[in-house]
Amino acid sequence: MRYRNFKEVIAVARTRPPVKMSVAAAHDRDVLQAVKAAVKLGIIEPHLVGDPQKIFELARELDFSVEDYPVYPAYTENENAFIAAKLASEGHVQVIMKGFVNSTPFLKGVLNKELNLKTGQVISHISVFDIPGAEKLISMSDGGINIAPDFEQKKQIILNGAEFLMQIGMDLPRVAILAANERVSEKMPVTVEADHLAMVVQKETSHPLMIEGPLPLDLAISRESLLHKGLQSELEGAADLLIVPTIEAGNFLGKAITYFAKGTMAGIVLGAKVPLVLNSRSDTPEAKLASIALAVVAASNTKVSV
Repeated sequence: MRYRNFKEVIAVARTRPPVKMSVAAAHDRDVLQAVKAAVKLGIIEPHLVGDPQKIFELARELDFSVEDYPVYPAYTENENAFIAAKLASEGHVQVIMKGFVNSTPFLKGVLNKELNLKTGQVISHISVFDIPGAEKLISMSDGGINIAPDFEQKKQIILNGAEFLMQIGMDLPRVAILAANERVSEKMPVTVEADHLAMVVQKETSHPLMIEGPLPLDLAISRESLLHKGLQSELEGAADLLIVPTIEAGNFLGKAITYFAKGTMAGIVLGAKVPLVLNSRSDTPEAKLASIALAVVAASNTKVSV
């Protein structure tokens, strides 16, 4: 299944039982607005962590009856992150959401050695984009966590991303490992690495998966570009997941999509025992709601081994 937009993801999430979700530092208007929308859709049961006074004040302004849900007092970033993660570690919630807290303390809370959320896998970020005029959602990794991943880390980033796409219902993810050129050249080391990565991942995965690299962005997403250049590609210009070489490349691509193409980005952190909803604090409530919906669909499905 390939979703055309976030509305379709939300529609699928609404067919599942509500997922319990903790929110680290829920005392933020946009965060609570997204949580309220998710509650109204019937896709989550929130456990709110943060400053109770601020949470209740904002909730009153938003006409959101948070009295119906647990509220856990926390006043520092570290305290917010740890309590939200502990709720997942103890099995009280199935998803953790980053609220008004920086990413570093949020992830440190999740990976705290006192808790039971580590899997031994690389932690990576996947961005999912709803782009006006596009035929389907398209994903990109890793533009949010791993700064300059080595070969083994990139392999795990690919597997994390492919597993996530399978969890949300995709049977045969199409993965493109991006570079500036499709030709393998020692003068451009990224192309050599991409070629090797594609071969190794294809060989090691136990699930049907299409992967190709190196590919420039146009050849990864445009059949017309392939035809114009007279080139063949197994992905046929229809990649579902774009793998970027560095965090800078992912950051630039993601912001170009959101600011120039007016796309909406959902963000999920992969590699822990539960999905982590991770958006920028400046993201809109709509983007946060899309992230929640994706996490709900992933959390409600059985984990697939890749």
